[in-house]
Amino acid sequence: MSHIFPGQDDDEIVQRVVYKHGFSVLPFVGVSVMLFFLGLYLVYAGAAGVSFFPETTFAGFKTNPLPFPISVLGILFVFLSIFMWMASIFIWRQNMMVLTNENVVDIDQSGLFQKRISTLRLSRVQDISVKVKGPIQTIFRYGTVTIQSAGENKLFEFDYVPDPYEVKSYMVKLFEEFVDHKPQEGDGVSTSNKTINQA
Repeated sequence: MSHIFPGQDDDEIVQRVVYKHGFSVLPFVGVSVMLFFLGLYLVYAGAAGVSFFPETTFAGFKTNPLPFPISVLGILFVFLSIFMWMASIFIWRQNMMVLTNENVVDIDQSGLFQKRISTLRLSRVQDISVKVKGPIQTIFRYGTVTIQSAGENKLFEFDYVPDPYEVKSYMVKLFEEFVDHKPQEGDGVSTSNKTINQA
């Protein structure tokens, strides 16, 4: 595979890319879907002439219906829902764990304009564990993969990992192949932060 993360060496070969489980963005997608249908309803209500502030009579005084741009509000909700859906998918695709023949790379996209990249040499890996908690994670087969290292950052955690036990087995196999070819190589853990300010 070609270069997919900053700092990747020319001779470094990507073995596997693990994206987070879809449940990691499910709340945001759910909100965007609700906003979308609410927007459609408001557009329909505005076109049908439904009044949200009807004529009322209080203490002998009559108030006229209050005009309100319901259709305009509905259109804004529709566009907002589409933006939220696209932003959620973008952030989901940018969050990944990259396994190469030399490193484990954790790419965290915490927002549209902020990314954190942490790199762990395979030679610094000491232990790999998996935690699957609760019936939801068990049924939908995702969990947390934790790597204990010998560097300054003692733990590397990857949450929402799909099929975590299979990923762990693959990482163990990759580590064993690395040890067979480069048993002494390793220069610790490097972490970089990349923040993009919105113009």
